[in-house]
Amino acid sequence: MLDLLARARRGSPDLALARARQREAVALLRAADAGDEPALSLGAVQEASRISVANGRFPPGIPRRTDVTAVAAKASWELDVWGREAAKSQAAAADVRAAKFTAEQADLALAAEVARLWFAVRGAREQLAFLETEFATRFREMELVERTVAAGLVDSDPLSSAKLAAAQAKVDEGLGRRRVAAAENALRALIGAAPGEPLPLARAPAAMPTFGAGVPSELLLRRPDLAAAAARLDAAVAREGAARADFYPSVTLTGQAGWQADPASRIGQGAAGFWSLAPSVDLPLFDAGRREANLEAARARIDGSAAEWTKAVLGAFREVEDALADLRELAQQEELTARVLAAVRERLANAEARLRAGLANESEVTLARRDEALAARTLSLVVWERRQVAVRLAAATGGGWSPK
Repeated sequence: MLDLLARARRGSPDLALARARQREAVALLRAADAGDEPALSLGAVQEASRISVANGRFPPGIPRRTDVTAVAAKASWELDVWGREAAKSQAAAADVRAAKFTAEQADLALAAEVARLWFAVRGAREQLAFLETEFATRFREMELVERTVAAGLVDSDPLSSAKLAAAQAKVDEGLGRRRVAAAENALRALIGAAPGEPLPLARAPAAMPTFGAGVPSELLLRRPDLAAAAARLDAAVAREGAARADFYPSVTLTGQAGWQADPASRIGQGAAGFWSLAPSVDLPLFDAGRREANLEAARARIDGSAAEWTKAVLGAFREVEDALADLRELAQQEELTARVLAAVRERLANAEARLRAGLANESEVTLARRDEALAARTLSLVVWERRQVAVRLAAATGGGWSPK
């Protein structure tokens, strides 16, 4: 099953999408962190101008044409006085956590589905083997009845019933083949296998995932989807803080330094140097309600994220309780069907012993074998269904189990 899981992980589009969004969140976090750092740029300007002397305001001797070249480094830094940029970084960091947990949830769901289908295929194949045996038994019964009718020992009514039972067994066998094909095709699609590719399924008995009588609520904390919902709530709270900070003034430091000269050959000389430093404060006064709307939207996102977290927690408890209830019922059914199978096999052994002693006919042994196959098929159905439910419980508690 580990090989199948590795193939599924390599080809899963859901897992690839979750990992891509995780990388996107990490990149956005770097961008948010950069918002609190100074920005530096380097620029150059070549300006040519011609002055009009027709207005008489310029004394003679001043050149009418000037060519000015400037090279300067510019820096700006918005001081995070009110914590707006810090809040944005906190929100982006929470988004990274949410994306990480979402990717883990996608991986957990993929692993659970691979395990479930693995058990489903093995169970369907085992069921098909029992159905093939049942058809062979029904066909043998029909042949015995045919000989009895041909000998004139009974009328034709038992033969009609035997033929109907054999036909129904053949139909059930066909349905079993369809179930095997459907389960195998689902598993092939999940792991990216080609249609008809043989599946490497083990033949040894599968270990039964086991849990205690109850599951501690602390196990739910391992669920990645709950952790992702909590991280999204943290991100919403942080963005509400950033929206509140928009109501306060922004303080920015800007400056530049460089050279400005005419002609350009003087660039780099001390006399051509210049610099400037300009702190500024920007107090927002009117924006047609944009900031109020952003704050209200941020608060609504908090309420929505909290509701999503509550829904996820309630859903997690329901999934665990449903799986535990199914496991308890299936465990009882497995025990009862195992007892029935043991009793039927004992009856079959007695019938075979009587046949060897000449005290019973072949029809009695055939009927006992049919009952034994039916009981074994019922037990197999319960056993493999119980394993699939155990996988469901393992996924509902965040993954992992102890082999029996």
